Amino acid sequence: MADNPQALMAVSLGLILCCIIIIVLFIIFVHTMPGKIARKRGNAQAEAIEILSLLGLIIFPLWMAALVWAFVQPFTVPVELVGRDDHRSPEPEPEPALVESDAPATAKGEA
Repeated sequence: MADNPQALMAVSLGLILCCIIIIVLFIIFVHTMPGKIARKRGNAQAEAIEILSLLGLIIFPLWMAALVWAFVQPFTVPVELVGRDDHRSPEPEPEPALVESDAPATAKGEA
């Protein structure tokens, strides 16, 4: 092997390419995890989470946001409550008007 530098170069290049392929596949695996987590947890927005996590390949904070979003349950309001007024809290009562004190008013200059 030491006698043939071209063979050594080919083996080295093959190892480097294998390492690069393994690293790229690991990065893709990690970046698709939020979408898989969201699907496993039954999140209705799993597709949007997966798209955001893949956009995290370009801008890393998007991947972190997708990971947090995968663990958060979406807040939904039942459709039957949207048109009704009885689910709202009662309006606060107006404050009573201020009452002036019963002390006699003195005009300026009077002592």
